[in-house]
Amino acid sequence: MFNICIADMVIGINNKYDYIRNMCRDYIVASPAVFTVSATDEEIAAESPDDFPYPSEYLETLAIYRKIAEALSSFDAFLIHGVLMDVDGCGILLCAESGTGKSTHAALWLELLGERCRIINGDKPLVRLLDGIPHGYGTPWCGKEEINENARVPLQNICFIRRAEENSVCELKKSEVLINLIPAIHFPDGDGAAKVLEIIDTAAKNIRFFEINCNMDITAAKTAYDAIMAVGK
Repeated sequence: MFNICIADMVIGINNKYDYIRNMCRDYIVASPAVFTVSATDEEIAAESPDDFPYPSEYLETLAIYRKIAEALSSFDAFLIHGVLMDVDGCGILLCAESGTGKSTHAALWLELLGERCRIINGDKPLVRLLDGIPHGYGTPWCGKEEINENARVPLQNICFIRRAEENSVCELKKSEVLINLIPAIHFPDGDGAAKVLEIIDTAAKNIRFFEINCNMDITAAKTAYDAIMAVGK
């Protein structure tokens, strides 16, 4: 068993395998946990897709993160699928359906901006309200590229990536946000789902939402950056 600090909270992990401890090594702390999670053999096995027999050591990481995600709403937090970037201290989250190219688009931002841009989490960051202000957090659960930092950034923009031949950006109306956002969020069972919706409603008051239609050229990042950063100037 060991404790990790993610999203400014300490969580205990009662693990069966060493794999998850090694994966979480940069997040391990000695502080007491606010809650503890574990996964049974049945819960671990349930994470395996029918078409590929992943090893139990890896499947435990998925089962544990699912347990963590189920508890987050009690702490004004939720799990979202996307790439979390810190651009000049501004949190930007890129969301898209699998295979659309959000990781490729994020890489273009890195190429464009260099040290002014860093990826805090490449796949499954957390969002948490602190005094009503949304922040994005890195976690060890970060996708196949394993890009993550034990860091946080104020979350100010969420962008939905669409493939297109020509690059364009438009800011979404509030009425358009939920239909785009809900597929990217993990909703807990029971009352936790309603709580997550409340958290989203509060967070959305401090976040701008954009649709980015883009190709895979560096000009896509330049178009997106210029449009997002121009808003509010």
